Amino acid sequence: MEKVRIIVGGSGGQGILTVGKVLSYASIKQNMNVSCLPSYGAEMRGGYVYCTIVIYSAEDIVSPVSNETDIGVFMDANSYRMLRGYLKKDAFVILNSSLVKKSNSSKGNTIEIEASEIAERLGSIKTANMVVTGATGYIIDHYFFPFKMESLYYGIEQVFSSKEVVDMSKKSLENGWSIAKNGNERVRKDK
Repeated sequence: MEKVRIIVGGSGGQGILTVGKVLSYASIKQNMNVSCLPSYGAEMRGGYVYCTIVIYSAEDIVSPVSNETDIGVFMDANSYRMLRGYLKKDAFVILNSSLVKKSNSSKGNTIEIEASEIAERLGSIKTANMVVTGATGYIIDHYFFPFKMESLYYGIEQVFSSKEVVDMSKKSLENGWSIAKNGNERVRKDK
């Protein structure tokens, strides 16, 4: 069975649940099954938010609850501290290095992406979540099973209705994919 377990964490307002939705729609487009479980605090902005996503090929329903995820995506330092315990020993870790400084306790293969700065340079800091979504898509495609950029585009088109937001999100997604693909020297092997 092809399967990947992902945890995405950050603060309210960073688009964490949107990452889960885009990855879920992209998985459905590829005829994969997906379980997605959002979790968030009572605060509207600034509170904790995380989402677990399991993408799999089996017919059976797979629980999105796991303490051994394959990929961890962390948009801020608090989510990284709070959720890194959910990662497998050799998990891929994508850090928004704009807001998270890597520590000596980083696990697995760590990719640092200045997602907030990249999104701001592209025209909207709100698309930092799509930068890390692109990097996540590349990691899935390269290390787990085929996962197409076109499917991620589909996910974006299902989540956003404004053409301007769709276009900006796709551009951010492409940048994240490219950084993960071309920045292999940034991947740290801690095995």
